[in-house]
Amino acid sequence: MVVAAAGLVLLALSVFADPIGIGDGDGFGNRQVVGSVVGALALVAGLALMYAPRRGEVEPGPET
Repeated sequence: MVVAAAGLVLLALSVFADPIGIGDGDGFGNRQVVGSVVGALALVAGLALMYAPRRGEVEPGPET
């Protein structure tokens, strides 16, 4: 969950860098693209880790 949250924060900061005043204001820059891609990948990886079945867990089968 921490990986997904960090990815979401990085993604949001990268996308909204110019409006919140931490970007250089010349449109969507290279660092914003890299931050957005890395943030999105971290978000997806964090969600995948969160919802992936754990090792050793047995999925419940159909009840008879």
